[in-house]
Amino acid sequence: MSQFTVEKFLNTEFICKSGEPATHLYYLQEGEVELLSASGQVFGTIPQGQSFGEAAIMKGGIRSASIRAKGNVVCKVIRNDQAAELLSSFSPLLVVIMEALLLQQAMNNSIKHA
Repeated sequence: MSQFTVEKFLNTEFICKSGEPATHLYYLQEGEVELLSASGQVFGTIPQGQSFGEAAIMKGGIRSASIRAKGNVVCKVIRNDQAAELLSSFSPLLVVIMEALLLQQAMNNSIKHA
């Protein structure tokens, strides 16, 4: 993961916002982030060592939630083309499977929030 850029975010800084195009996947190296609904309600947290922004793997993916730093945060930032290349290096079929799973997740999320 050394070819990916590192970005730092300050407490309460937004990393991405709901409805934005999903162009990057994030790996949380240090700190914790909060997930916020379109109305601004916190509905979850993601701890250090986890990733978020998986919609970036899908072509044309849109952020379904806003992500805000909870304390100071350090992330590895993976562009959507890098994520697809990484997945393809294991198996081209893996990209198709991931896109299908993410589409299913997006549909389930939209039903829950309707």
